[in-house]
Amino acid sequence: MTWNDIWNGSKELPFWAFSIRAILLYLALIIATRFMRQRQIAIHTGHNYLVAAGIVSLAAVRMVNPEASLAAGLLIVILYAAINIFLSYLDVKFPRVIDRHATVLVQNGQIIKKNMLDSRITIDNLMGQLRVKNIFNLSEVELAIVEPSGKINVIKKASQLPVTRKQMKLPIKNVSVPTVLIYDGKVQNENLRMVGHDFNWLDGKLKEKGIIQIKDVFVALLESDGIVHVSV
Repeated sequence: MTWNDIWNGSKELPFWAFSIRAILLYLALIIATRFMRQRQIAIHTGHNYLVAAGIVSLAAVRMVNPEASLAAGLLIVILYAAINIFLSYLDVKFPRVIDRHATVLVQNGQIIKKNMLDSRITIDNLMGQLRVKNIFNLSEVELAIVEPSGKINVIKKASQLPVTRKQMKLPIKNVSVPTVLIYDGKVQNENLRMVGHDFNWLDGKLKEKGIIQIKDVFVALLESDGIVHVSV
């Protein structure tokens, strides 16, 4: 077994040679993805999708087929990434030429037939997307837009929106991310200090719930409403 067999493929490859090929391909994919940045990860455009699908298929073939050329595979990964970066650059400079653009499908409850045909979206597709957003009547829709990614975003008519706390002149409720105070029986002291409490306060909250031993707690969270939620 020589390096030439690893690079160019062979009918029989030992396990360690398969491992080296897989590691090299994986590193190449990571490097290519890093160069293509966040846009590729989100797959916002058609060419991003094709590059992702092509690279995945390429890597799979090279990993399972010992006769496939690893060198050719790495070269194709590099070329795919380079082409994608170039097209993304053109997309930034000339967005209407390279990529699709957002299209209005419904305006003031009325379907725009021409835009539906241009977007290749059927009425069933549209109504299905609306139902996912808990909208069952077109009359509720002020605006429905299909984004370049294919996702349909919807704005309801003002008359269909729920009343907000601001409209009711109620104090604004503080919204924050739940903070982990205990995890797997261990107190997260840094998080406890961050929320302005100490161990005695936490111990008191646990005793209110009938919990004596901290080691019995799997997770304790301080939620946005100030309540300590405990799971044992």
